[in-house]
Amino acid sequence: MINFLKPPPFKEPLPADKIDPAYKRLRMQVFLGAFLGYAAYYLVRKNLALAIPGMIQPLENGGLGYTKLQLGIALSAISIAYAFSKFLMGALSDRSDARKFLVIGLVLSSLLMMSVGLFPFATSSVAIIFAFMLVTGDQQPDRGFSQHHHHHEHTESGCL
Repeated sequence: MINFLKPPPFKEPLPADKIDPAYKRLRMQVFLGAFLGYAAYYLVRKNLALAIPGMIQPLENGGLGYTKLQLGIALSAISIAYAFSKFLMGALSDRSDARKFLVIGLVLSSLLMMSVGLFPFATSSVAIIFAFMLVTGDQQPDRGFSQHHHHHEHTESGCL
């Protein structure tokens, strides 16, 4: 595995009097990090849907002339890749530093989605849009990556 993504080294347990305040603070940090990270991933993953009305417009009106069927096929790539990445990226993310993994995936996904808007070749065919969505969907994290090392089974099962 890449040394950069290795999780931080194990820390010695805190003294008993510092456990409760530290746990409350860290629990909020993990919650906010996971919540904001997933919200950002959702925005990156779903933002092409906002461009569809303009992409469906005929070329004469400044659109790209695609049909809803063509764009639906292209957008299905993100769901397909997301499903496969649950298995592939899940194994990697469980052995990685969650903070770095989240940021790297979000930056890569964002750059790919920005390139779809900035570079005309990225929307020149349904196959290219499909490929961009496939790669973007593969960057989406597994649910357990950010919480796997931070929650105990009894804490998480109480929420379910």
